[in-house]
Amino acid sequence: MLRWPFLVACLGLALAQSPRWSGAPDYFAVPGSPTPAGSRLDRSYVLSFPAQGAPKGTLIMVPGFLGGATNFEALARRLVLAAPGWTVWAWDRRANGLEDRQGFALPDPWAYYQDYRLPDFPFLKEWGLRVHLEDLEQLVEQARREGPVVLAGHSLGASLAALFALYRGERLDGLILLDGAPRLLAVDPRAYLEGAQGPFGRLPGLNDLLSGRTPPYVAAFGLGPAALAQAEAQAFMAGLAPEADAPPGWAPFRSSRLAAALYRVDERYSLLPIFSVSAGQAVAREGLSLLGLALGRLVYTIRGPRGGRVEWRDTGEATDPLEFVRLYANPITGFSEWFFPYRLALDIAAFEVVLPDLRPRRLPYPVLALGAGRGLLPRNEDFASARAFFPETPLEVNILEGLTHLDLLTNRHGAAIGPIRNYLEGLHRAHP
Repeated sequence: MLRWPFLVACLGLALAQSPRWSGAPDYFAVPGSPTPAGSRLDRSYVLSFPAQGAPKGTLIMVPGFLGGATNFEALARRLVLAAPGWTVWAWDRRANGLEDRQGFALPDPWAYYQDYRLPDFPFLKEWGLRVHLEDLEQLVEQARREGPVVLAGHSLGASLAALFALYRGERLDGLILLDGAPRLLAVDPRAYLEGAQGPFGRLPGLNDLLSGRTPPYVAAFGLGPAALAQAEAQAFMAGLAPEADAPPGWAPFRSSRLAAALYRVDERYSLLPIFSVSAGQAVAREGLSLLGLALGRLVYTIRGPRGGRVEWRDTGEATDPLEFVRLYANPITGFSEWFFPYRLALDIAAFEVVLPDLRPRRLPYPVLALGAGRGLLPRNEDFASARAFFPETPLEVNILEGLTHLDLLTNRHGAAIGPIRNYLEGLHRAHP
């Protein structure tokens, strides 16, 4: 007799959401490093979630490879309540200002981005590590007017945040690494200039970039600007009407908008672990992905139900599927950096060549590192490069089990909130 009430209660606990701020964040520009692009584009952007309570400081969050500001929205909405007094700034790097987001104001953004003609941005090849560190310096200085500043980077953004700590670490009051570390990528000086052969083909070098032999933005493995724009359009429309029929072209089977938007990024079906979340499961016939097996991963494909359409079921996993798609994109910014400068990724991988003055240093504050149990850095020893970068600096490593690389930011239970809140409170007690 008690079985069903017990199961319902368990499901309710599984789906429970941690409290989150429900207001509308501000979005504003911050002047950046001068380049040939001109002052209109020499700026970065902030999606700002205001402090709740007496101000204590600003947490600046740096997105990773191909990442945009709304990577952090689920986390930021929870954190401003859990850590009263801390403002959260989710950073959009300068390339986000190149995105044509007019389609999100139209009834059918998907149709708009089907014919998205990519503009030519020759100045992108100049937007490397030095430019982005100088942009970040401007951002940090603006935030410092209001109090202490803590930098938090996710994935490749953790590498960029760590390099900023080498560059201007004295301007910070704390550093957080989110499933990322200083040495995620590394290339030698020759490969930096001339390119190198990788497991999926040749990786261009700086000479290829400067000569125009390779595009100035990342455009590989189906992750170019048009594909990223279309993915945001799908998520945006799915958030508005999740149960509506997906338009033709969204998926190779009949499905709801929600199912079509999620099946490429859910960890059960995604071939790319760094872009996957645990958001439920399709209601459909499934098969094993041969490509996934070739890559050494157990990945499923969706064949679609006979005589029906594919639906999506929230199974209580880490990330809430509806919240995920509704926070993925909006008319001003989104989950992706469509025109991610190839120069930036290249420079981070060979920062000693680009900025030889950067050297390991002791920081005057502790570093917090959070790994994801099913992400990039699932073990304490994966953060060894942080110890090498910051010798004699206290490093607290906390592995959040069961989370994918993106679940760390998007999970409904706010698993990362407690460690971040405790870290911020510790900094405030040390420097009230």
